[in-house]
Amino acid sequence: MAVSVSLRDRFVGCLLGGALGAPYEGLWGRDIPDGGSLLAGFGEFEGYPPGQFTDDTQLTAATVRAVVEEGEVSPAAIARAIATLFARSEVIGPGGACLAAAHAFLRTGDWETCGAEPGQAGNGTAMRTDPLGLAFLDRPDQLPGVVAAVSRITYRDARNVAGGVAVAKVAQLFACDPGIGPGELCAAVAAAIAEYSPEFAGWVERLPVLLDEPPDVALTTIAWAGMPAPEFDRPVITPFVVPTVLATLWCLLRYPDSWPAAVAAVRLGGDVDMLGAIVGALAGARLGVRAIPEHLRRAVQQSQKLETLALRYHERVTRAT
Repeated sequence: MAVSVSLRDRFVGCLLGGALGAPYEGLWGRDIPDGGSLLAGFGEFEGYPPGQFTDDTQLTAATVRAVVEEGEVSPAAIARAIATLFARSEVIGPGGACLAAAHAFLRTGDWETCGAEPGQAGNGTAMRTDPLGLAFLDRPDQLPGVVAAVSRITYRDARNVAGGVAVAKVAQLFACDPGIGPGELCAAVAAAIAEYSPEFAGWVERLPVLLDEPPDVALTTIAWAGMPAPEFDRPVITPFVVPTVLATLWCLLRYPDSWPAAVAAVRLGGDVDMLGAIVGALAGARLGVRAIPEHLRRAVQQSQKLETLALRYHERVTRAT
């Protein structure tokens, strides 16, 4: 693992690394290209130009812009930024719960109650909270509470809150200690989310054991984690937050030194654009933007704007510390 990656490069890697995966959403694992083909370039997504990212990156970027403009992580400002995207009909491939939350916020202006009620546990929180971990590099103890509040903008279920906190915590840990081992990482993430969902925390804490299992065995276990019974006759990533976060961690821990290998490990199918976006962002936070193949960085639509936003975010965060 490279040891000379600057914090600045990790910020850029986190934001730019999440802008991928769209062409493969909804495919079964067997239909997803192998690693070499998967990373050869971007295919088209529903008529959009190659390199088009979707709601995952859009909501993440809106979250970062709100922090840059406010100078702090403000749930109210982030809710306004997200709702504005929906009000302008700019969101590509939006999830139903996020759409409903945005409309509820536009009606009431109340970010604390606009999220989906407990019982709905989609992964729309985990997809946008990863860069928030970078805002708490020097105050990690404050991360869970603040990110939990931001997570509730779209979902109020405890599992969603835990998922949002988990993803942000991983980004913070990777930026501070990119060489952190699986046991230490999972223990720290589990401790950060135990207050919100002890069961979810238990799954995270046990995850290192699955690294010793064959990939098909591990991914089958992960795909149905937290569910009373499998939903399909083969493992697939559904929009459920628990397996989404566990699959993310598995990819990152199995391939800690390679951005392409971690992203190419996303072969469960289903909601793979979400999974790819989170894995790509967190691997970028760990390894830096230069770990992402140059042809992919250049192919991302609005890549320069995303990089500029990441640099402004880095400046804002480091200036405040």
